Amino acid sequence: MEGTVDKGTNSYSQTLSIRHASPSKIPWRSLGQYKYRILEDGSQTQYRLCVIESLIPPNSDGPVFHFHEMHDEGFYVTKGKVRFHSPGRGHLDAGPGDFVTVPIRLPHKFSNPFDEEAVFINTITPGFFVRYFEYLEELIGEGTTLTPEVNMAALQRFATVPLTDGMIKQFEEVQGTVDERQGDWKADSPPGENTMVGLEKPRG
Repeated sequence: MEGTVDKGTNSYSQTLSIRHASPSKIPWRSLGQYKYRILEDGSQTQYRLCVIESLIPPNSDGPVFHFHEMHDEGFYVTKGKVRFHSPGRGHLDAGPGDFVTVPIRLPHKFSNPFDEEAVFINTITPGFFVRYFEYLEELIGEGTTLTPEVNMAALQRFATVPLTDGMIKQFEEVQGTVDERQGDWKADSPPGENTMVGLEKPRG
């Protein structure tokens, strides 16, 4: 099949390039006890996508509960295990090779309650949230600990709602009502499997 490329597309394509990021060549940046590095800052995609690599030390509580108003997240675990939480839904442990998706407005947080450091790659769409990490780094400065207060202040700047204890309780009560109506499809899972509920039931 023969065809031609219009002049506009041809011209625009000349401004584009394939970008390559090698994590081993990008130094870690500190967020208190946590570390991160930017693999794609959004400038290559007009902020439709950004990609962050994060390192969580052993026995770390992670960020406060929160939900995002404007972006979805993906988490691809490459080392150790990461525990994902959502109020009233239990938890989900993800290990190397596992991919976790968190949609807009789903309350969540993650932690590393295990004895090995964990590393994951975080995709964010659209990618404006990359500025949250840089702003949080400024707020912490030379501090060695990310506190809940600093965490909440930074989240609020970037279309994200940090949850108070009262809000967490409210979500737990709502989820409990949903579970009573729908049942927990994980109830018959063998001992030791993940316990987070409210997920899409596997097909097949």
